[in-house]
Formats: sequence, structure tokens, C-alpha cells
Amino acid sequence: MNSMELIKKLRETTGSGIVDCKKALAENNNDIELAVKWLREKGILKAQKKQDRETNEGVVCFYNNETNKDFTICKIKCETDFVAKNNDFLNFAEILSKAIHDNKNLNDHGSDQDLESLEINNKSLSDCLTDLISKIGENIQIVSYKKYASKESIFITYLHNKYNSNCSKIGSVVEIATDNIDMALKLVDELKVIAMQISAMKPMGIDENSINSKILEDEKEIILKQMNSVPEDKKDQIIKGKLNKFIKENTLLGQALITDPKKSVHSFLSEVSKNNNINLNITSMDLYTI
Repeated sequence: MNSMELIKKLRETTGSGIVDCKKALAENNNDIELAVKWLREKGILKAQKKQDRETNEGVVCFYNNETNKDFTICKIKCETDFVAKNNDFLNFAEILSKAIHDNKNLNDHGSDQDLESLEINNKSLSDCLTDLISKIGENIQIVSYKKYASKESIFITYLHNKYNSNCSKIGSVVEIATDNIDMALKLVDELKVIAMQISAMKPMGIDENSINSKILEDEKEIILKQMNSVPEDKKDQIIKGKLNKFIKENTLLGQALITDPKKSVHSFLSEVSKNNNINLNITSMDLYTI
């Protein structure tokens, strides 16, 4: 092969830039295998230097979520928004999420420490990360992942302002238990607004019981401090009213529906249930943000 063919092959093999490939070949007498090793060692050094740099951008990646029954979410961070939208970074996020989803030996949720044994295309995750950091030039961190699966529930997902079909900076999941999975799956498009509600309004819990009691106690103290001039016999009634308002505004079921503020999420869900002769109950929700 001539020098240009060698450079092209080395680029395809390693993903490294033209300048690095030319130098690697020059340093190793045009031996492809030695050049790959040389680039790999250089990449490891580059990656090690970047591992302490802050990662404030990134994506939440959903894999297989269109099934609404069995999917995986992975949260991956990088340094800049520019890289978060980079095709190499987004492709890695999708490949990683698929690898996590397909690996049945992993825990249902975890962090990068739970992925140490994971391989992607017969290559260790550590090596894949090193190669990507070397190529992109930024620190990359796998923050967390979670697998979703249920035989009694459907999952409605939403990605806000997507970078591609599976990745965004904001994603949400709502789990809805039902007595009729097949019918519930037909209602996914209608129920999508509930997942959108979570991303837009960021409720603290599904209902009053799922809000941390400390939060309610703190809110009660704030209300009390604002009532210095209120007669004692009226304080309890006012506190109750203000707390109820706080709970309504900060729980998913209590909030006004973003597409029809005259309805609450609870009344909307009840309406859909009644119209389709089906039981629908929200049992969990998750909000992912970068």
C-alpha cells in the first residue's frame, strides 16, 4: 500500500486524525500494527490527562423505549455542549445503551462502577472510552444507567429538544400500571402528555405520600413565618389551605395538565381510564437532566 492508503486504513482502524496517523506511521516504519499500538498508547496518555476535567454537559440516551415495556436509559457526560451534539459522542451513547440493555448479567441500575466488565464489540468499555476521549479531546464520564421492564405496567417516555431520535439533555419516564396491557399500549400517544408534564413541571412526587415529609415540614415553617399578623384562631385553616396548594402544585397527580390547565393530571388519567374501560394508575416516575 502507498502512504495515503496506509493513512486511510489507520484512520478507519483507530478513528485518529490524519496528522496523528501520519506521525504514527513515520515513527513505526509504516507498520500498521505498531502504528495502532503507538496511537493507542498515545490515546491512553491523552485520556488520563483529561480524566480530572469537569463534565457539565452530555446526554440522556434511551434505547428500545419505543416498546414501552422493556428499555434502558444511560446518562453520559462530557465537557461542552458542542461535543454533546457530536455524532461520535451520540453514536457511542447509543451503542453503550444497547450494550447495557442486552447484557443480562448487569444489575437493573447502577453507575460506571457496575459496568467494569462490560464489553462493546469485543472491546472493553475502558478501552472504548479511552479511544473516544482521545478522538474527541474531552473528558467523558458514564454517570448512571437504569433498565426498565414490567409485565403489569407500560412506560411512557419523553425526550425534550432531542439531539437525535434517542438522545437529549432532558428525559422523563412514567410507569403506569394497568389491568389491560394491550389496550394501554394503544393509548401511549394520548398518555405521552404525562411524561411531558414531568419534564416541564418537575413534580417532587406522584402524590402527597411520595413527597419527603421534611419538605412539607419546611414549607409549613415558611408559611408560619409569613403569618405574624394573622389571628391565632385562623392560622390552622390558612396553613392547611396553603399546604394543600403547595402539594397540588408539586405533585404529578395534583398539577394542572400542561395541555389543558382546567384539568389536573389525576382527572385526565381518570377520564382516559373511564373512556377506554381500563384501569390506569401511575406507580413511578423518573426525571433525567444534564
